[in-house]
Amino acid sequence: MVCLFFYATNSQAVSLIVNDSVVSPPSSKQDIRNIFTLQQNSWPDGSRIYIFVFPDDNPLHQEFSRSLTGIFPHQYRRIWNRYTFSGTGIAPTIVESESEMLDKISQTKNSIGYISGEISRPDIKVINLDFIQEIIDE
Repeated sequence: MVCLFFYATNSQAVSLIVNDSVVSPPSSKQDIRNIFTLQQNSWPDGSRIYIFVFPDDNPLHQEFSRSLTGIFPHQYRRIWNRYTFSGTGIAPTIVESESEMLDKISQTKNSIGYISGEISRPDIKVINLDFIQEIIDE
């Protein structure tokens, strides 16, 4: 299997991660985009998705946004604000560090987020996607 990694101009890899409780993680670029733009708020089994992200000005958040979803951080902010202020959704929870991201993902059932590099923890899954080449080529 191939792990989902993207390399930024500063050679920082981004890994999409989910809590071990997630049975059916995203299986396409569109699934990931739908989750992070709050268009999809539950997993296929009906459980609520909990999203964790870094602040808009964080280089890892910027790389994740551009590389994986093709949406810039300011566009995410506008989407999240629209859902939050209209009362139709809940914006992702912002974390300040990778250690906090790992703690939140490991402790929050049905959660999704991202980190730089690789990890190996029993309570967190790195999403393996067969469409990695499609994303890199775009």
